[in-house]
Order: sequence, then C-alpha cells, then structure tokens
Amino acid sequence: MFGIVLAISYLPNILINTFAGVYVDRADKKKVLVISELLSGVLIFLLFILYSYQPENVIVLVLYSVLISALQAFFSLAMNASFPNLVSKERLNAINSSNQGISALLSIFGPVVGALAYTGIGFQNIFILDGISYLVSGILIIFLRFSNTRDRSEDKDKPYIESLKEIGAYIKNRSAIKYLLFIFLMTNFVVSPSISLLLPFIVYQKFDMSATQLSLIEAALAVGFIVGAILVSMKKVNAFVINKIFLMIQMQGLLILLWVFPELNMIDTTMKGVLMAGYMGLLFFTGVFLAMGNIPMTSYAQMYIPEKIRGSFFGVMGTVVMIAIPIGTWLYGILLDQISFTYVVIFSCVVLVVVGAFAHRSRDLREFFNRDSEPEADQPVVVTEKSM
Repeated sequence: MFGIVLAISYLPNILINTFAGVYVDRADKKKVLVISELLSGVLIFLLFILYSYQPENVIVLVLYSVLISALQAFFSLAMNASFPNLVSKERLNAINSSNQGISALLSIFGPVVGALAYTGIGFQNIFILDGISYLVSGILIIFLRFSNTRDRSEDKDKPYIESLKEIGAYIKNRSAIKYLLFIFLMTNFVVSPSISLLLPFIVYQKFDMSATQLSLIEAALAVGFIVGAILVSMKKVNAFVINKIFLMIQMQGLLILLWVFPELNMIDTTMKGVLMAGYMGLLFFTGVFLAMGNIPMTSYAQMYIPEKIRGSFFGVMGTVVMIAIPIGTWLYGILLDQISFTYVVIFSCVVLVVVGAFAHRSRDLREFFNRDSEPEADQPVVVTEKSM
C-alpha cells in the first residue's frame, strides 16, 4: 500500500513537465527563472495568510505543495536548459556537479534544519522565511548574465502541438537520444524505488533497525553523491569517467546486490551497529557512482541538444523519469509483498548490469559521448509525415 501511495504522489508532475518544456523553449529563460521564483514567494505569502485564518484546513497545505511544485517545474527546466547559456562548455560539467552536489547537501541538512526551525520559530515563521528566500532568489537571478544565441520570434505563432511533434521527431530520428532516454527510464525505474522502498523495507522490517539508523544510511548516499560530484567536476577525472560512463551504472547494480550481505551468515544480524556501518558504506559508494554517471550524461545532453528544443527535451526526460518512478515503486511494492527481498535485490542488480552492458555496446551512444562540440545547434528540426 505504501508503494502505491508513493507512486501516486509523482503523477501530477508528468503533464507539467511535458508542456512546461515547450514554454521554456519559447520564452526568455531568464524571465522564466525570475518570474517562477518571485511568483513562488508571493504565492507562499498568500497561502500563509489563508493558513493564518484556517490553520486546520489541509487543503491550504495541499495547494501549497501542488502550486509550488508546478512553479518549480518551470524553474528546474529553465535552469537545466540555461546552463549552456551561463557558462562555457568547459565549465558546464563543473556547474552541474555544483548544482547536484548542493542538492545532495540540502537533502542531508534540510530535514535537520527544518526540524530545528519548526521547534525554534514555529510553522508560521517557516512560511515567512520560505517566501523571503524565493523572493531573494528571484532578485539575485536578475543579475545573472545569459548569452542569447537564437531568435525566438519564429516560435510565437507556432501551436503547442507542433512544438511537441518537433521534439518527438528529433528524438525519433536520433538513436543516441532514444537510447539515452531509455537509460534514464530504466535506471530511475530501479534505483529510485530501491532507495525509497526496498532499502527502508530491509532496514525496518527485515533487520528491525531504527529510524535514526535509516537516516544515517540514507545520509551516506547523499555524502557519496557529493564526493562523486566533486570528483567528476575535475577535468582529469571527468575525462576518465566519460569513456566508462556506463560502467558506473553497472557498479550501482553490483553495490545494490551487496544489500543482501546480512543473509550470507557472515555476521551476527543482531549487531545493529555493524549492519548500519555496512549499509552506510554500500550507500556511500552507490552515491559516488550515481553522481559520476548522472552528471556527465546531463552535461552532454545540455551541450548536444539544440537550444531551440533543449527545454522540451528536459521536459520529456522529466516526464520519462516521473513515469518510471511510480511504476517502479508500484512494482517493487507488489514484489516485496509476494517474494523475499533477496530476489528483488537480485532483480535490481540484473536490470542495471544489463542496461549498462547494452549502453556500452551501442555505437550510437559511444559516439554521442565522444562529441567535442554541439553539431546540431544551428540546424532546423524537421517534422516529416513519417516522424509524425
């Protein structure tokens, strides 16, 4: 049941990502970023006023979650599509490493700071600080310098459906892009439910560990991701990793396989501290390989995808991920109810190893990740009857 509820929570963002990507491509990305942040801040203050009058009304909190998620979907797509307009190609991998590393850092300290703030200043003051942070962010973005490399006037009168067909044709006619989306689909299908559902099942139900121990294990994943992001931001490390990028996926699978180590009767499973240390080590290295695989793939997509459809592509990618995660979570929930967790772990490993092997053998993908420039940036995307 928990798996089904968790899966449903992802569904609203599926439609938002698809259409938001088209809008981001048509609009001035800097304006999208600024307006998204300022509107988020204003919206929070409006909802704060409603909450002050009706603190028991759950609908206010639901509105807060849905509307902020929608606005931040626009912000996230615009930011991903804007990185190549903010920094040089040589610095793109470093800025992605910094961005994702900071997100991982916030995942560690965010809940702690939130809990302390709730205890110290109360829920209403958190609302106010949240709104102020969005407003300050929007103002700071105004001072960023964006390089504009294309004329958006040609898109003003184009129907949305035509733009969706255009990105569809682009993906359909390029094997490397299709394979890349497939990789994102399968890795998120496995990795996300493994961490959000399978790991808590093992920690709580199988080995009766505490919530604090699970939090430390999950924190190790975030720390590993930060370390991986720092490593891959280094030019020499990135050059080494880019030729072995799909090995990173296989390594994640092998590390997940090791989640069954307590079942090997090599240690006393009543020693919770030892179990926790073992899982922390495994999750740490999983985070390292996750960062060293995901960040270069994202950077190459930003460099290679033409600017006129870059936002749409990341919208499609976000939709693919949002579809994969709830389906994977739903399936994992069913499997954990029916069979031993050991078989679910093995299934996760096999999928990731096979996907990594498939990607490594694909000539199109190998050529894609060996590109030194953005060869299609100035070429039109043609929608043919066949592609439609």
